[in-house]
Amino acid sequence: MQKISKKRIKLIIDEIKQRGFAIIPNAITKKDCDIFCSQLNNDYEKYSKFYASPGKVKKTSLQAKSLEKTAFNLHNKNINWFKLFQHPIVIQILDILLKEGSFKNNEPYYLNNISARSPLKNSHNQQLHIDGGLPGVNYLLRANALWCLNDFNKSNGTTTVLPGSHKKMTYPINNKTYNKLRYINAKAGSVIIFGGSLWHGGSGGKNIDTDRWGLILGYARWWIKPAFDFTKNTPIKIYNKLNNTQKKLLGLHLTPPKDEFTRVRRISDTFEKPIKYFLPK
Repeated sequence: MQKISKKRIKLIIDEIKQRGFAIIPNAITKKDCDIFCSQLNNDYEKYSKFYASPGKVKKTSLQAKSLEKTAFNLHNKNINWFKLFQHPIVIQILDILLKEGSFKNNEPYYLNNISARSPLKNSHNQQLHIDGGLPGVNYLLRANALWCLNDFNKSNGTTTVLPGSHKKMTYPINNKTYNKLRYINAKAGSVIIFGGSLWHGGSGGKNIDTDRWGLILGYARWWIKPAFDFTKNTPIKIYNKLNNTQKKLLGLHLTPPKDEFTRVRRISDTFEKPIKYFLPK
């Protein structure tokens, strides 16, 4: 599925504004999903042993990575991921949601977080939380595109959301049961778009025996800090393959200037070239 009509885009945006999220089925093919899942499993096996330790955390904490397979910063491993990073449907929607309310509704946003997760057997429910937003803000500061690379359902540790919670002025209370909590059911190839202020989490599973990979792409307004510094973790061989649109998507034109002699504007007309970086072996 490529670009869709302006009428359909408006309906999706209205749904996100009302419920906090929208599910778009068949955005990519099952074949694409299988290829991406294979890449994630390979990356997890290759790099997870090098991950920094989160320290001592509770089993239900957002940092309890031992209960799931995770992969990060996929941009620095394979340029094919940009097929999802800059998917036309997602960009059509975010071009409205993340520019709305800015000067002339046209200030930039960028991809500020890239992570993928697959819960393991006997994993716990993930507490409800919001992603990098302030509760009750009128405009979206951050939006997520969650790519379902396997089927999502209650039995395999799907994403949970509380519809309408993005309008609340408070944060979710840890360990509280919310009666209207919804378990997402979505087929592989679907993408779920939701605002960063929507209360969401992950359901655990005692009977998970297959992968349930979800790729979480966080997009944010230009002045919000990224989860990782792409100017320090992008290999030159990857950088040299990027076109200008892809460089902008990584925010390589949004880095603060070193000093007043370098430039005096935060948004640059040129791109920051990454420092020398190599993936661990």
